[in-house]
Amino acid sequence: MTRCPANVVQTSLADLVMLARAMRPDEQEQIRAFAGSFDPDTFAAGLMLRPGPKFTLLDAGGNPVVAGGYMPATEGVMDSWMVGTMDGWGTHWRSITKASRWMMDTLLEGGIRRLQTTVLASRVQTCQWYMKSLKMTPEGIWRGYGQQGQDVALFSRLAGE
Repeated sequence: MTRCPANVVQTSLADLVMLARAMRPDEQEQIRAFAGSFDPDTFAAGLMLRPGPKFTLLDAGGNPVVAGGYMPATEGVMDSWMVGTMDGWGTHWRSITKASRWMMDTLLEGGIRRLQTTVLASRVQTCQWYMKSLKMTPEGIWRGYGQQGQDVALFSRLAGE
């Protein structure tokens, strides 16, 4: 089993609120595409209430850089979520990748058979990060799936991959 990175801690509502209020514009756009609207405090509370494992990555000063987690979709399958800031991604993308891979490896080694995520297909860099850095497989495009008809890409990683 992969060892937990030292700067990964349990997620708190305060961390989620802080991150949601400073969330990347493309992530806000994605929330609006899936939910129709975005209120940072409501969004943060909703993330905290989601079942499943969560993690927060802290910078050297103890401030949250990103938070993420997985919630059950069906038996043995989990959907991902993540919230971060422009500065957090710009400065700490390697640490975010390591923490994300740690969480994925832990879940897949612990009996989860499939991890999946959806993203606006227009978020090309994010799609590339899922494939190259997180070793996820693209599974297709849900055409016109978003609230305003945006295309959405689906990615997965299976146990043993």
